[in-house]
Amino acid sequence: MRYLKENRQDGHGENQAKTLKKFLIEHQSEFEYSLIPNMDHIDHRALNEKGIEILEVNYLTDNRYSLVYQYDWFVFSGCTNTDIAGTEKNKVTLKLSESGDVIFDLSALGN
Repeated sequence: MRYLKENRQDGHGENQAKTLKKFLIEHQSEFEYSLIPNMDHIDHRALNEKGIEILEVNYLTDNRYSLVYQYDWFVFSGCTNTDIAGTEKNKVTLKLSESGDVIFDLSALGN
């Protein structure tokens, strides 16, 4: 995903993080489902249908940022009428390349 020059601030830092957050919210349909990990730790039938909600983008160092987000999940148990649901909060790091590419580090998600 390309973070175009007209969207970027000069340099890196907290102001860039705010601008990057707006950009990611506007383009989240392009990447959001890749940030939802395997939910077997909840239940092998756990599903997410609504994608993610972006909570924060924080500047880390150099060209690295953290993205804090949450997503809803549910487990449908129609026969027993014991459906369960919840919300998980997660964080990934990302890099903003000189050419404007946004590169997510998905290694912590087990993907």
